[in-house]
Amino acid sequence: MLRLGYYKAKPYEAKKYYLIVYALLIMVINLYLFTSIYPKMKKIQNVIFCCLLLVTFASRLSLSAQSPCPPQTGVVTSNPVFPGCQAPGGGPFRVLLILDESGSISPSTAMVEAAVRGFANILHTQTDANGKVEMGIVDFASSAANSFVIRDVKPNSFMTDIDNYLGANYSPAGGTDYFDALVAAQAIRDVDIIFFITDGNPTENSAVNTWLAEANKIKCSGVYIFGIGVGAETPGFNDNIQRLSGPDLLNSPKTLQEGADWTRESFASLGQALIDLASSLVDNQSPVLACPAPIKMVNNPGLCGASVIFNPTFSDNCPNVTISSVPPSGSFFPVGQTTVAVTARDNVGHTSTCSFRVTVIDLEAPAIICPVDKTISCEELSTPANTGTAAAVDNCAIASIQHEDVISPGACTHSFTIMRTWTAADNSGNIKTCLQAIKVEDKKPPVITCPANITVTCDTTVAKTGLATAVDNCDDRMDFSRFDTHISGDCEWFCITDRTWKAKDDCGNTSTCVQRITKDVTPLIEEALAGGALKYGQNAATVTIPPGRGACVVQWLPYAGTTPKTLPFDDAVAGADCRLMSNPINATGRLENPLLGETIKLSLLARLIPGFGARQLSSFGCTITPIIKQSLKPNPDVNELIRVTNLTLGNVNVNLSQPPHINQLLDLLKCINGKFTVCGPK
Repeated sequence: MLRLGYYKAKPYEAKKYYLIVYALLIMVINLYLFTSIYPKMKKIQNVIFCCLLLVTFASRLSLSAQSPCPPQTGVVTSNPVFPGCQAPGGGPFRVLLILDESGSISPSTAMVEAAVRGFANILHTQTDANGKVEMGIVDFASSAANSFVIRDVKPNSFMTDIDNYLGANYSPAGGTDYFDALVAAQAIRDVDIIFFITDGNPTENSAVNTWLAEANKIKCSGVYIFGIGVGAETPGFNDNIQRLSGPDLLNSPKTLQEGADWTRESFASLGQALIDLASSLVDNQSPVLACPAPIKMVNNPGLCGASVIFNPTFSDNCPNVTISSVPPSGSFFPVGQTTVAVTARDNVGHTSTCSFRVTVIDLEAPAIICPVDKTISCEELSTPANTGTAAAVDNCAIASIQHEDVISPGACTHSFTIMRTWTAADNSGNIKTCLQAIKVEDKKPPVITCPANITVTCDTTVAKTGLATAVDNCDDRMDFSRFDTHISGDCEWFCITDRTWKAKDDCGNTSTCVQRITKDVTPLIEEALAGGALKYGQNAATVTIPPGRGACVVQWLPYAGTTPKTLPFDDAVAGADCRLMSNPINATGRLENPLLGETIKLSLLARLIPGFGARQLSSFGCTITPIIKQSLKPNPDVNELIRVTNLTLGNVNVNLSQPPHINQLLDLLKCINGKFTVCGPK
């Protein structure tokens, strides 16, 4: 038989019960009015009126209860109630696997086939005589879907037939067609649950609303769809799995008893996941029954015995467990010992039994007073020395006072409640208990320590800048997160970033700290200048950057202007104040000439990146206009481009007009430089 897991109720179910209560209430009120307040009225007329009223509401109930969930375009329909734990004698439980056999699965075909065999074997071996399970397969790619006909899993030939079908039909190739797979599934009638297994987004008939409508039709017909995404996660993949099934992600252990819609697995873990899911469908578990501890009671005054009430406890993977006992609870027990036999029977006929003794004696039990309930922090001791001890009195003498703890988990590991049961016993074996609640909580945030503020040249990763640390009053392993806030500057050359670290303990208490990271490529530029001063332009229109002026480059770049220009008539050398004579620098210290700025960056790249200067311009994928090509030597490299650029920068004429190709040259420099920073390729 199959297990039943609580899941989302259909929208009309709550309304149905409200209508029943409302109809019954109207009947009672009317009967009262016509029989008590108006006794002279014809009572038969009132009864007829109430019956008509009930029929009216019942008809509305029927229409409401039978109303299908109308699928809405583009909206995911909720799964129906999970189908399981059917009573003996009911129809067979039908399981359908939908297997993606797109070409992307082909490297993992063997793992998928093994997973299907494991799933089928669980249903084959664990389904007992109390119920019947049937299973089928639909496999799909971009061609029409194939099917393994739904059939009973118990015959000995079932696993052989599964092997033969997979060997003959399951050959992943082509695209991923959700639509054809869902249409094929709809053609199979009376299915209870579908496991839809795919490794990717649909590539055939891939309009979302098209195949989503088919999935909604299936769920509206009462079929439960559980989506399983396997393989690498790609953009939109998880969203499409949830459109097939629903939003609730399956947690461990992998069982459907609490209701879930989908899960993600690797190909390697798919086999175990399907085995776990198949095991959650098969009910071969008897109820777990716990009888009360032996009961001792003082006899009722004047009677040779006492009335005794007891409550056996039980748990089961399915609902509707019935408990019976001989003698039943509340019976009159004679003085002495009586054995009580208790039986628990679940909905599919599995039973468990236990027994206990009831002893009736003519003695008086002790009286006990528990310590007051207490709240402590998680680092405090929960022993009675800190939380209190019970006190007891008896008409004779107290033999012992003991306690037993049951822990009820809270919202987190270090937040829980200890239910401490205190027991007092006298010398004759009479006992009395009381319950003390000790609440343990964690409300103290961790103490976090940030890495020291740091200045780096290029690398701003935590491997370079360091990790935050934290200590907590209870949790020795905390979750860390971080985010960066840009404070100022251009991070290609110089910027300041605040990295905020947050530590969170198991109970959600958090604390933060801020680390300041300064990125400054000045040392890298000085490394380039160590090979000698960089000079730009020609003749009497030059700019020279000597060693020791790396900070000037960081100040100048990125440049502020948009119009490229040749250099003016002067031989400017960067000094301590980073001025460049008649070469304009704006109020913030940025270069105004974009052509000079791009040339400086290109020459730095040629010095910092090995082989960069000799790299052919054609390898960058940038457009070189004919007028630029005329200026370059055949098969030009970066060094040749720097030479031509310097000629252009120094091409100053009396009229101060710019060379006609200056804008095209600037575009070429931007294209090449845009692929790199002085720290390396972007």
